[in-house]
Amino acid sequence: MAMPDSHPPRLDVPNLAVHALWGAWFVTVLMRWSTWSWGPRLAAMLIGWAVLFWNYAVLHNHMHVPIAKPRALKWLVSRTLGLACGFAYRGYYVHHFNHHKYSDGPGDWGRPSTGEGVLRYCVRWALIPWFWPWGVVGKVWKGCKTRGQKLELMLDFLVVDGLLLALLAWQPSLALSWLAMFLVGQASIHYLNLAAHVHSDATDRSALAVTSTSPFYNRYFFNAGYHLAHHLKPQVPWRALPAVTEELLREGQHRTSLQVAPSPIHPTWMARVAAARRAVAEVTPAAE
Repeated sequence: MAMPDSHPPRLDVPNLAVHALWGAWFVTVLMRWSTWSWGPRLAAMLIGWAVLFWNYAVLHNHMHVPIAKPRALKWLVSRTLGLACGFAYRGYYVHHFNHHKYSDGPGDWGRPSTGEGVLRYCVRWALIPWFWPWGVVGKVWKGCKTRGQKLELMLDFLVVDGLLLALLAWQPSLALSWLAMFLVGQASIHYLNLAAHVHSDATDRSALAVTSTSPFYNRYFFNAGYHLAHHLKPQVPWRALPAVTEELLREGQHRTSLQVAPSPIHPTWMARVAAARRAVAEVTPAAE
């Protein structure tokens, strides 16, 4: 398959603008939290959840094709994107590329457990990094191939967890509210994994993931709906994914049943994901 003629810019302005929105939110909350009553605080956390979810699309793009090419800026943006989403960046990077290697099949660390429903999966993975991370930390530590990556991993844990601990000493209500926002935001992110791979087949390259053609979702989340093309060509810039998808369809390399109109965050698609997980849970005991 021919590669589309697309070259990522030195600075990906749309992605950087979304990340700058998080920076403005973060500074505002730090400066104003102590002056707000609980009403504005709750509103700020709700806005923060939406900004976190949007920044996850940026974090995902940055892991594959850096949104800032200058080396120092790329390094800085990696740290701040991790902080925006509550992930130790290098650890999540290793975890995410394990997912690309196995595409929700055997060997994927983030694969749902046998018969696991949507709510349990999302809550379990939101809680694991904060409350019982040892198994995952061991895997990502081994997944770091160089000493520099291991140093980055330690730094990234210090950035996220260290800042939360510092806030806990300075403004306990802010620290606990921020942690709660992280948990809800990360549960939402883990739902995307289920939605993007419902009815997929890790043994068939034409069925590794679901494609959503939702104009709204792809416009504002940087073509994240074109997930099969992304799995097959993970280093293709986000702008080129629609063209890659069209080429896959023309060449018969994309299972047509896995192309849908709703976005992963549309209620009809969420209901379909929940139904699919319930079906798995119902047939599992009989199979065992």
